[in-house]
Amino acid sequence: MGRIRIGNSGWSYKDWLGPVYPEGCPSKDLLGYYFSMFDTVEVNSTFYTTPSSSAVQAWSRTARTFNKRELTVKVPGRISHESCMEDEPVDMFRALDEFDRAVLSPLKDDGVLGAVLFQASPYFTVRGDIKYKMKAEPRVPLPGYVLGLKRLRELGEKMASLPGYPALELRNSSWLNEELRLIEEARDILREFGIALVVVDGPSFPWFTEETARHTYIRFHGRNKEAWFRTHGEGEDERYSYDYPESELRERLDPLRIMASKVDRDTRIYFNNHPRGMAPKNAIRMRELLGLSAPPGALDNFL
Repeated sequence: MGRIRIGNSGWSYKDWLGPVYPEGCPSKDLLGYYFSMFDTVEVNSTFYTTPSSSAVQAWSRTARTFNKRELTVKVPGRISHESCMEDEPVDMFRALDEFDRAVLSPLKDDGVLGAVLFQASPYFTVRGDIKYKMKAEPRVPLPGYVLGLKRLRELGEKMASLPGYPALELRNSSWLNEELRLIEEARDILREFGIALVVVDGPSFPWFTEETARHTYIRFHGRNKEAWFRTHGEGEDERYSYDYPESELRERLDPLRIMASKVDRDTRIYFNNHPRGMAPKNAIRMRELLGLSAPPGALDNFL
């Protein structure tokens, strides 16, 4: 059994100044404050843009300052949502190699790279004629891309060749069977290449686990169903505005322990309900409920 690591999806949020970080804290110091509370972080800013080499070096330097801290990295959306969806995977392979050289390998060489998260597009399906089952899926005709199991195998083989522990978050119900479990063919591909299927706590996908890798990856998105399925109104962040009550954290304790007991590498748990500092609050409480050590006073700002 590996370690259970608990962290957050991102660390640089303006509304964390006050509830999480000291007021007026310079942006360059935020990651250091974060690592004083958590030993892992999911870098979601890489989904939007590839960071500069100086930014990657600064992240690595900060992680190395705090013993055994790590950065899990999210694959850019231009790869997962664009080049992955093209008929041929050539551009996806090329883009992943470039991302590896710019971000993954430098972090790996410094000993601070954790997992690598590939969050699939909601349009990434087994086949193009699939029927919708879940409200959160797009209500538009599916593109005529060459996807499905062939692309999943291509993606799995490529991810297995990259540094870090590979993880895949699927977001379309075509990958599920009638029991709302991962279809057997997809499970076998993930197992072949050691890709962890991301376990999701949130409104858009059912909570279920599949043993597909030697490590485990869980994301807590919150349970704000009303905002999640709303097509207009509040901004994107409102979908993640949710403060888990302790009862909901406790109902996940046994499943998390079971998942961690079945792997010999780390179990990574990330809270993505970031508005107003709710993610670190819930992450710290979850760590306490699991009996993991927390820095003294880490909850003081939330009391």
